[in-house]
Amino acid sequence: MTKYYSPLRLSIALFIGILCTPSANAQDEKKPDKKLPPIENLALETKDGVLLSAKYFAGTKGKDAVPIIMLHSMIDTASTGAAYYKLAGDIQKYMGHAVIVPDLRGHGESTKRRNPRDPNSNITIDAAKFTKAQFAMVGADIEACKKFLLKKNNKGELNIEKLCVIGSDVSAIVALNWAVYDWSQQSNVLIKNGQDVKALILLTPVASYKGLTAQPALNHVVIQRTLSIMILAGKSDAKYYSGSKRIYNQLARFHPEKFTNEKDKLEKGSLFEYGLNTDTQGSRMLSVSNLKPNPRDLIANFIRYRLENQGAYVWRNRSGTTE
Repeated sequence: MTKYYSPLRLSIALFIGILCTPSANAQDEKKPDKKLPPIENLALETKDGVLLSAKYFAGTKGKDAVPIIMLHSMIDTASTGAAYYKLAGDIQKYMGHAVIVPDLRGHGESTKRRNPRDPNSNITIDAAKFTKAQFAMVGADIEACKKFLLKKNNKGELNIEKLCVIGSDVSAIVALNWAVYDWSQQSNVLIKNGQDVKALILLTPVASYKGLTAQPALNHVVIQRTLSIMILAGKSDAKYYSGSKRIYNQLARFHPEKFTNEKDKLEKGSLFEYGLNTDTQGSRMLSVSNLKPNPRDLIANFIRYRLENQGAYVWRNRSGTTE
């Protein structure tokens, strides 16, 4: 297993607000960091036979750990999950939450699919040739990641009821559509299926791409009123920023609440939008220095207030699930 330790890149304010507790003192600060679980290199398989490569950053808070699935850009076919490794390492180390970062189908190390006519051979996946239907099937990649996280939940290593998905450009469409799917799963008194994703972070979301559209999801009550959603985009590129802003404005109609300050909004609100001073977009924004506001701080605070601090999302053993 690979060992990965990310350098501190969170701001002093974030360090004080999130990483320290009121009882911390100088003696505590001199104690060595708790040894982190090593990164796990995963080989998952989707329901349609895609061999999915992913990295897992295990949480350190047990049943209080928030699980996060990070989906990289898909407009750039060269993109991989590596765009998130630094952020994932920081979240693991400084917040104690669990992160899974896949190479989505057709990208990075996830370019093979089992041949349905010959299970002993594989078909190569070319993301550059994706059709609308193939983009839509990326939802199966999210489902494979959630299935892995569900097993960790049942071992008491995280709380699947606080699931967060981060999407970038096209994968933001997939995240929106999959969230609706997750909330459409039928449950009964004894077995709970779905309704686990509680928050979405969308990095430069686009409304449509090669026929794949987010509009049905944006018209769904779960997206409009139920989930906590944060949208980030580089405002120096008018085309992409205006597109992300339109998605925000479409949802803002269902959030007329007024707040006295940012902390009040984080505690009581559920829809957030920030324009960053860059023309870089999507998951690549995370690698840009000196952005204002800092996207890492925004993401950390969103996770803290909208998931970590939400006592209503109680852990439960889901061994009886049919998922």
